[in-house]
Amino acid sequence: MGRGGMILVIDDDKNMRVALKEALSRTGWRVVLAAGGIEGLRAFEKSVPDLVITDVKMEDMSGIEVLTEIRKKSDVPVVVITAYGTIGDAVDAMKRGAVDYILKPFSFEDLEKVIDNALPAERQVSSGFELEGFERALVGKAPAFRNMLTLCDSVASSRCTILIEGESGSGKELVARYIHFKSPRRTFPFVAVNCAAIPDNLLESELFGHERGAFTGASSQKTGKFELAQGGTILLDEISEMQKALQAKLLRVLQEFEIDRVGGKTPIPIDVRVLATTNADLREMVKGNAFREDLFYRLNVIRIKVPPLRERKEDIELLARYFLGKYARENSRDVREFSSEALEKLRSHPWPGNVRELQNVIARAVLMARGESVKGEDILLEGENFHQSVKDLNISAGQSVREVERLLILKTLQEVDWNRTKAAKMLGISIRTLRNKLSEYKQDPDFIEQTRTNE
Repeated sequence: MGRGGMILVIDDDKNMRVALKEALSRTGWRVVLAAGGIEGLRAFEKSVPDLVITDVKMEDMSGIEVLTEIRKKSDVPVVVITAYGTIGDAVDAMKRGAVDYILKPFSFEDLEKVIDNALPAERQVSSGFELEGFERALVGKAPAFRNMLTLCDSVASSRCTILIEGESGSGKELVARYIHFKSPRRTFPFVAVNCAAIPDNLLESELFGHERGAFTGASSQKTGKFELAQGGTILLDEISEMQKALQAKLLRVLQEFEIDRVGGKTPIPIDVRVLATTNADLREMVKGNAFREDLFYRLNVIRIKVPPLRERKEDIELLARYFLGKYARENSRDVREFSSEALEKLRSHPWPGNVRELQNVIARAVLMARGESVKGEDILLEGENFHQSVKDLNISAGQSVREVERLLILKTLQEVDWNRTKAAKMLGISIRTLRNKLSEYKQDPDFIEQTRTNE
């Protein structure tokens, strides 16, 4: 299952190199080939990959020697390829720090399993760098998506402000983090501020900090997000939600590269790269006098448009497989594949919620699946699937909301073998709420009898 990152393949057998590149590229990996150990180490120095695959027996230097040199510089996972007659070398490689080995001849499915085991989940992302803690994968091969990443690469090293536009759920914050990690500021903080989630009267203090006694309740000095991001990058998420009075103060920060704490007397110099995201059309907001024109031009030095998922259809399967692996591991489910019906269902959906919607759909599907394959009926989408779900629940017009709720909870519990934690997650409620609902149903003899039978 493709991840979108980079794998370095070192092998002096040309046919093996070509076969591995073709197979890995099909599932989204960027593959760098080296015809021997020396060439492989040079390629490693030039651009550190997410994973190295090296043959054990090579003419110029062995895979063990390659592994030894890599271990002196990095902890990048190394997988060795070996023939049956040299399995002792593979064991030696494991002792020297290889994460796994694979025995010739092998299928691509075998190689996929080795790669999945070798890479921690947070490294199974994109473009040869580590993005710790990301909730969504920056994975894609669609031209619009790759062109966007190329633009990100070209502007990452500059200090200029960048406005990242895109629909909700399209991955704007992930793109912002990509820019930070590709920049010279990667070793300094990345600080994200959600302008829509912080009340207007607190946002100024959150951004710029305040002095003790600056206002009622300010019992101590507070360091603002701009100071916390010193030397690094600050992301102003959903900048369109910022009130105009605070927009004027932000404009001064971008012009003077200094901030004023609330209640402070002395400006504080800052060295921070500013990125901003929006799902609104700031140009229209400027015309409607809801956003400052001068701030818009300050932010819009470089504009990056994140394409919606419906414009990158070829990435749907790639992302779905990424999330399948992620949630199968997290939930200890042996779900490995999609049926052809499930894939067609995913490809034909318009995805108004973009990657975030796809992520949620796959998370649910992993819990719903029976066996190793996600089938069409496991894919619960907005709209059409609601009506089918109602039919499956035997719901009819005139039933009370309480009765429908009871049937839905019962069916969900049955689907997950009465695992209340999984049922609560699928229903979108807390485990406490589920327990309370079950307590309400204690007066229902049929429900309680089914609970006793199935738990």
